[in-house]
Amino acid sequence: MAKILTFFNHKGGVGKTTLAYNVAWGLSTAGKHVLMIDADPQCNLTEITVDDNYLYDDEQQVSLEYNPDFFMKNNVYEYFSYYLQPTPNQQQPEIQLYNKKENLKLLTGSIQFAELEETISLSIAGINALSHVPTSTYTALHNLGKDYDCVVIDLSPALSATNQLLLMLSDYFIVPVNPSIFSRQALMNLNEIFRRWNRNLSSFDVFSRKIKNLPMLLGIVCQNYRPYSKKDEENTKSSQRFGERMNELNKYAIDLATDLNSFGMALTPRDFAAIFLGQSPYRIANIPDYNQLSVVSESEKIPVNGLDNKILNKHDINTEQYRIKVEDFKVQCSNIVNGLLKIL
Repeated sequence: MAKILTFFNHKGGVGKTTLAYNVAWGLSTAGKHVLMIDADPQCNLTEITVDDNYLYDDEQQVSLEYNPDFFMKNNVYEYFSYYLQPTPNQQQPEIQLYNKKENLKLLTGSIQFAELEETISLSIAGINALSHVPTSTYTALHNLGKDYDCVVIDLSPALSATNQLLLMLSDYFIVPVNPSIFSRQALMNLNEIFRRWNRNLSSFDVFSRKIKNLPMLLGIVCQNYRPYSKKDEENTKSSQRFGERMNELNKYAIDLATDLNSFGMALTPRDFAAIFLGQSPYRIANIPDYNQLSVVSESEKIPVNGLDNKILNKHDINTEQYRIKVEDFKVQCSNIVNGLLKIL
């Protein structure tokens, strides 16, 4: 069974989807067979991964809702609905995956995936007729990931029953944040959220019979990290305030991990230090603000982690400034990937 890694924060706008894509790309480049699952009905991971000629028609209208047969038949809703909402004599769909590059595939998103929310919610609420849903979802993930080393799931920014189930069925999860008071608030709330999710699902067979262990919080990744604009600005009051905010976020991450550690749902500080070398628990990496590079990444449908000088040339930004930005980004991303390689 592939290890399942989810990226989750109920606060939106923290770069969750782009981080998931960059990490999945890095793992696949390192030789791991990686499957991405777009479990957000907004389909953002699909949008930034799938080449435009697959997503748009001749008039450049978004076609995720009106897509060609491939995306109508091969998506996250079509796959999971067979397991969660089976009907008599239903044939198991043979889902095809989108092949992004060597070692990297995607189960594309669907706005219909939101239709499974009620089924999952009623199951967690204790409706007997739907008591199979957690175990069936685990089976679905098992079957989907049997040929892969890692399954990377991008969840929506919501406290939904679907997110609850998929996160609890994962092996590891990372919480993306950005340097804002809203991320601080999100980290403060997550300990109670995860405790409640654990209580809600503990009686289902997949957990009560120890078929599935609890997922482990690996840590936080802070994105849009830019304490100063130029090299001679390191010691300004502005950069100091930025550093204080980062330290504050890390304090709340430590509090969260300590609480989750009490029932086995987070790495210990020792394990963190052994996995993510040189990083202080529980901040895995600081991803710098890459502004213009995000536009290039989105237009090329390649994460910043995959950009090279040829692509920078194409967009007239093959300058020292942007080459340094790309390299800085890749260094931070490698901190995450190298750590993950030890546990996958």
